[in-house]
Amino acid sequence: MKNMYNMYSSKGITLILSHVQEQPYHVMEKAGFVDEIGQENICANIDASLEHARIVNAR
Repeated sequence: MKNMYNMYSSKGITLILSHVQEQPYHVMEKAGFVDEIGQENICANIDASLEHARIVNAR
């Protein structure tokens, strides 16, 4: 996932994750990945993810 994030961010693409379960979230948090991609880019569900993508795209 880190490689995917690096590839996308180098092209100006925002990675948005949806419905991340508790255990994987804690692993990503411990590894510093949550801080790297930004907490705001981890959404509770697909609807929230799509709305966030609309906001990000409008910038």
